[in-house]
Amino acid sequence: MTKNSIIALLLILAVAVVGGVYMYVFKPNMDDKSTIDSEVETLQARYDELKAQEVHRDEYIALTKEYNEKFDEAIEIFPATLDQEISVMFMKGIEKDQGNLQMDIRTVGLGPEELFYTLGGSPAVAEGEATETEEVVVNTSGSYDCYRATFPITYEGSYEGIKDLMDYIMAYKYRMNVTAINISYDSNEDIYAGTITLNAYCVKGGDRQADTVTTDVSNGVSNIFLGGSGAAAPASTGSASTVSASSNDVKILLNNAANDAGDGIVISAGSSSLSYGENDVATVDVKIEDNGGKKVATISLGGDDITVDIADDATSFGIYVGSSERVDSGDKNGIKLNVSNDTDIAVDVKVDGDDSSSPRFTMGSKGGTVRVN
Repeated sequence: MTKNSIIALLLILAVAVVGGVYMYVFKPNMDDKSTIDSEVETLQARYDELKAQEVHRDEYIALTKEYNEKFDEAIEIFPATLDQEISVMFMKGIEKDQGNLQMDIRTVGLGPEELFYTLGGSPAVAEGEATETEEVVVNTSGSYDCYRATFPITYEGSYEGIKDLMDYIMAYKYRMNVTAINISYDSNEDIYAGTITLNAYCVKGGDRQADTVTTDVSNGVSNIFLGGSGAAAPASTGSASTVSASSNDVKILLNNAANDAGDGIVISAGSSSLSYGENDVATVDVKIEDNGGKKVATISLGGDDITVDIADDATSFGIYVGSSERVDSGDKNGIKLNVSNDTDIAVDVKVDGDDSSSPRFTMGSKGGTVRVN
């Protein structure tokens, strides 16, 4: 091989080496440098942004804490669950039997809960991330699920009772809303009835705890054949009563509230008496109990009460109700009598002269031995 050929081959080899170094060493390094420069530029911009925000760090921490507290305060108007036990206790709170406040829930549909929205909550903060100016609040979840349940209610009561029901729903500790209401009026009985569709809501998530149900309901009665509180009250039970207008322990007189002689409802026992002058249905509660070996009857009307001592050898306690015919459609007064008898004697209730088509007297709850004639 000639000298010129060798020189030419060396030149070609040198060019190939230089080209290989450029393609496989220099160019990749330059591309990496460009990528690194771009990342440095991005990080520098982010650093400059955070550095500017660092000046307001304490302000942002305080605002974040304030907004989280407002969020937690906002969801406090919703329960953590819609347990049926809690719903039942809410419905029991609707029922009223207080003078002109009458509300009786006939049926309730406990609708299943359904998810309708998910909202973000306070962001989770890991323990140990607090600074001297930051209080760490640990959340187990950053989101909350919102549920809704529909309760169709069938009711019967007074006009004042319906208004009280609306107030009860509006003032309830948890947010609810009425989506539909239907009211019908029976002018003969002065009773309002209808249906209400009620929506209840709950917010689940985080460390929210469900409410606990506390009940104070007496279970069982002394005599299953004569019923207890809330038991059905037939018009007449037991044997013929010996109670009369002249022979009784308590006398109740029912007349038109607009009469000129006095109040429409007068209760007398010995030298004590109670009266009620409003033109509506009042509740009379009679409680008979053994007080340290002495039987005592307490009669309550309109927030006032009188007591009657019962003889030790007495086998019964007589209540005479002298009623009267209705004067006109505006004559509304009457009583609902509730008797709670915790003793071994019988309570005999005798009703005379009541209006057959629109009675002034209604027997309410009975506990113990109670006979109505």
